[in-house]
Amino acid sequence: MNGALSRFALDGRTAIVTGVGPGIGAHAATAFAELGANVVCAARSTEVLTRVVDGIREAGGQALAVPTDVGDRHQLEALVAAAHDAFGPVHVILNNAATGDIAVDHDPWSVPDEVWYRAMDVNLLAPYRLTGLVFDDMRAHGKGSIITVLSCGGFTPIPPQFAYGSTKAGLHMLTRYLAKQCAPYARVNAICPGSMNPDPVRESPAAAAFAPHVAKNAIARPGYADEVVGAALLLASDASSYTTGSVIFAEGGRVGTIS
Repeated sequence: MNGALSRFALDGRTAIVTGVGPGIGAHAATAFAELGANVVCAARSTEVLTRVVDGIREAGGQALAVPTDVGDRHQLEALVAAAHDAFGPVHVILNNAATGDIAVDHDPWSVPDEVWYRAMDVNLLAPYRLTGLVFDDMRAHGKGSIITVLSCGGFTPIPPQFAYGSTKAGLHMLTRYLAKQCAPYARVNAICPGSMNPDPVRESPAAAAFAPHVAKNAIARPGYADEVVGAALLLASDASSYTTGSVIFAEGGRVGTIS
């Protein structure tokens, strides 16, 4: 790449992507690899994890699969150790793993404590812990980029997703705290996606479940996971070298046009 596009290059950098499933995580991991990053893919599902890593390698990229439950502190430590062993210092983190959804017909006053605890561990504490585990790397090379993935439910109530939405709102503030703490060695920013159609099927019966949410979007359709990739590449690369503590909304105008 030459000129302005060269600022998006990730050659020689190591990126950890959590929540690598059939959606944003898989698309972002693949895109990071296409731009030269060594990508460490983490998820609980080994089937999807293996498929994504195999695809990156077949295309000539560098990738490693590390089955990980990010809600477990010890597994996060093992994830970072595996990244160091394979590729050296970490430069980029995409905190995409999430949990806490409750079915629409669930009694809102009976959300189990376990759902709350799990949402705290995965949505909020995991990004905090992972940042602490790689900050020495970023302080040494000064090229760190940490990206958190928020949710519209963290900006406007979408009952009954109490645990999910509340922890995503907390993650928004954590992103701003970390941006202060990690500067100037690492930038910490967020992406807020909206209702995403099941991937890789762009049109499916499951899309009906998004209808009430899509009706509130300025762009009157659900999003697709690959439409978040541009924001991820911008924030991961030097193209956003003076941006920290910010949120990029890729949600069809759900939050930005609330009325």
